[in-house]
Amino acid sequence: MGFVGALLTVAAYLTPAYPSVLRWRNVNLNALSEIKCAGDACDTSVYSTDPRLEDADYVVDAKSRFFIDEPHPTAASPERYPPMDYSDTAFIGKFRQPASCNTPDGEVWRLYSRTVGADGKGLEVFVGYALKAPNKAIEIPNSLIADVDSALKREADKIASIMSTPGAAVRPPRSVFSADGFQVVDPDTKRVVEQGPWIPAYLPEGVPLPSSGLKLYMQGAELYAAQTETDTDGRLLATSFTEIGSLGWVACSCAVGFLFAAYITHALSRRFLRHYIAVSGMQVPSLEEAMRSGEGQSVEFKRGLSSDENRAGSVETEILKSIVAFANTNDGVIFIGVDDAGHVKRLELDFTQRDRMEQKIRELIRSRIKPTPPVQITFENVRGLLVAKIAVASGEAPAYMIGGTIYIRNGSSDVQAQPEDVVRLVSEFAF
Repeated sequence: MGFVGALLTVAAYLTPAYPSVLRWRNVNLNALSEIKCAGDACDTSVYSTDPRLEDADYVVDAKSRFFIDEPHPTAASPERYPPMDYSDTAFIGKFRQPASCNTPDGEVWRLYSRTVGADGKGLEVFVGYALKAPNKAIEIPNSLIADVDSALKREADKIASIMSTPGAAVRPPRSVFSADGFQVVDPDTKRVVEQGPWIPAYLPEGVPLPSSGLKLYMQGAELYAAQTETDTDGRLLATSFTEIGSLGWVACSCAVGFLFAAYITHALSRRFLRHYIAVSGMQVPSLEEAMRSGEGQSVEFKRGLSSDENRAGSVETEILKSIVAFANTNDGVIFIGVDDAGHVKRLELDFTQRDRMEQKIRELIRSRIKPTPPVQITFENVRGLLVAKIAVASGEAPAYMIGGTIYIRNGSSDVQAQPEDVVRLVSEFAF
């Protein structure tokens, strides 16, 4: 129940994020409906220019693995979705000198890349400037291409210099011909280290595309939910993510839910399931152990019950005394069908007679022992010989009595409690 309480707490914690997940699902579907792909090209003019349309975080052409859209991290919101936080370095490596590139979505970019470090083995710095895009009213004339190339190199050098400083963070360039977008990529893992505004990029081969549906993931100490949708033919997919909250708060909430549910369950079970708890927690020897050790503080042997199933004789009274003694002293077990020397004497009972015997014992306990102690009655076969087993748990009442008399267990005997024994029992209950 503690674990159930923790799960319910997590569900309650996640519930407020559900409207955001639904909103992002609609954003993804709207984005997919505004993009039309045919052959190797995708028309994004409506998606890129419609002011009423909220952008999805990621939009990918599954055929070419081209990023039609990516999130634009800022200092206030640097989060990205790790499973898609990759860029194809083979494509980046094509632009060691500034060159133009026509993208699958119809834009024209001037791109340039370089590595951090003189040995050429460092991070990949990738910068770009949009010469032609739906959101640009004026295209850059050819006469200014050389200026664009010089600006891209300066921006790449600036970013490379910043990335050479341990712990430094890159901010979007802001010079006159600053890059419209940039990436810093680890060539070994192809993971994006830093990301500025959008730049043409491809998801590397071997990096799986996310499947449709909702997924939870961690970014630092924060918990996020990512919602992915695909279009009808599986050509396009859109993924958007939303922050749920601090993982520390989630863990604390789970712990509180676990402890609260466990405490309430424990309290209720102590109140309403006391008998079953006492029985399930009993520590009593098995028949084989009892036969080796003989009668003692927790073991009693009885040959059988009275032959008359409808009345109780001295044998039943002795059994009830042992039950009272065990309930007042310690967990114990009474084996019926075993003599005092520990020899098994067969109980000749069929299934119906077993049931009647169990009912007789329980009726005797209910009618003659006050209050009723927790017991468990079972039958065991030992080398083909049937034995009845009455396991008695040490009860939680101040004292158990039969005929107004309190008995306690003393070694292998059931003895009448003396005044000091009664005082002890009552004081232990009060404690």
